Amino acid sequence: MAESVLAHQVDFQGWRNAVRQHIAQDTPPEALHWRVAAFGEAIPETEDSSAALPASGQRLTLSRALLAMLEAAMQARDETRFTFGYRILYRLARHELDLNDAHDPDLMALRVLAESVREETRAFRERFSAFSADRSTACLHDSPTHYIIEANAAFCQARNPRLWEIRTPYRRALWNGQRLFFGPGEDEAAHVQASVWQPAGQGCWQGYPQTVLLPALKDIEQVDSLAALGAMAMDCRACPSWENATRTVFGCGQGLFRLMLVGEQPGDQEDLAGMPFVGPAGQVLDKALAEAGFVREQIYVTNAVKHFGFTWRNGRRLHQKPDETAIHACHVWLEAERRVLNPALVVMLGATAARSVLKKPVTISRERSRIIPLDETTAGLVTVHPSYLLRLPDDSTRQKEYERFVADLKLARDYLHDKGLLEPQ
Repeated sequence: MAESVLAHQVDFQGWRNAVRQHIAQDTPPEALHWRVAAFGEAIPETEDSSAALPASGQRLTLSRALLAMLEAAMQARDETRFTFGYRILYRLARHELDLNDAHDPDLMALRVLAESVREETRAFRERFSAFSADRSTACLHDSPTHYIIEANAAFCQARNPRLWEIRTPYRRALWNGQRLFFGPGEDEAAHVQASVWQPAGQGCWQGYPQTVLLPALKDIEQVDSLAALGAMAMDCRACPSWENATRTVFGCGQGLFRLMLVGEQPGDQEDLAGMPFVGPAGQVLDKALAEAGFVREQIYVTNAVKHFGFTWRNGRRLHQKPDETAIHACHVWLEAERRVLNPALVVMLGATAARSVLKKPVTISRERSRIIPLDETTAGLVTVHPSYLLRLPDDSTRQKEYERFVADLKLARDYLHDKGLLEPQ
């Protein structure tokens, strides 16, 4: 018996290619077995039969209505959908099927599945629209019966162009305001520690993603863009921190002047927004950077730890200092960010950032406000974390320490100017 292996549950392009090949080879439906590849399994290449003729000697063409019905039915959670879909097209190619026969069992099954998918699609779209209304971010946990997330991602993107994530047992989808990514759902969580999110549309047919692969260290080391690194880290589960956090919060910014700022970890608002330093500490940082002559968006800002660690108290999520496990697990991402950005200067905001970058415990008062060589091309500068300033007890102390913080950022500015990377202020 012949076997056709599909990359994932909605691999419509793979199914269509295999249909062309087996119709051209006159493979009877009962002699063809369909299955979806196991997680991480390599998919055997199929022959290019796009120009092949069916056994009848006539080219097989499909109406838009039939193609739309097949596309909908292939999203159904029914293991037989690939088989009877192929049987319909095999019979059609051999002129053994009347598409107007309302009682044909294959066509009846196709219509039932397609309508079931369409009904759930309508309900999902209403649910997403209501959930994301008037929200700057949205994280929707949903359990659809069918595999409908990929086909509705474009609708969700148009309805909420800001930031959203959809989590289902089968698949997770993330729109970060600029790009769409897919990752494994909760059913696959037991099989992975870290998972790649792949951009939709790369090697896909109408937005359906290829198989999601696991990143190895060698894969991370080969990535040459910060955007790709962020996508790869989006579903990282290398330490327990991911379990309670909303999402991975990766770095952002243009990375001009070869300046990199490293904080500790995301806070409550960063966890919800998916971006670093957007809460109260971020406001302090923005103000200090502006006084030092920088524009926040032009600088690459990240954290040593990429997930929000917290404890619940009186219904609130309170910051919990990251432990060595989280710092060590996230170090691979921080090193990859440094490799891709190749910063001339890394400013470490607080003890956790300094501990991660310098790979040793650090006392801020001893290391602060001086340039430290890190390697042949990169230097470091240790200063306080902006949240430290918010915790100071009185206004005079807070103002004094804030001025020291701005002075540290001006030291970074002067260093970059001396390197010819920044215009003088």
